[in-house]
Amino acid sequence: MSSGAVGTEEKAGTPLGLPRELFWDVDAGKVDVERHAGLIIERVLELGRLVDWRRVLGYYGEDRVKEVVTELRELSPQVVSLCCAVFGIQKEAFRCYTGRPFPRAPWIY
Repeated sequence: MSSGAVGTEEKAGTPLGLPRELFWDVDAGKVDVERHAGLIIERVLELGRLVDWRRVLGYYGEDRVKEVVTELRELSPQVVSLCCAVFGIQKEAFRCYTGRPFPRAPWIY
């Protein structure tokens, strides 16, 4: 079997033809590209490759990706910095950056 066929089989049934490894904890066949845009974009930003990033940008467009990433509750500092550089926005625009985390438990000093 050629390497191209193997790659196709691995990505069959995944949203936007993204690698199955990005959706290890969910049934990739049930992920809807419109309803679950946040999940898809977050997974690609945190764990995907450049080709995956290009595929997501090509499908959703820059404005939709920017809208989704600024509303995500959790993103690593590296991804926030990347998005700031790519989209030209400030860190304060990100919900994950400005939102308050869970309050400290009373037994933590």
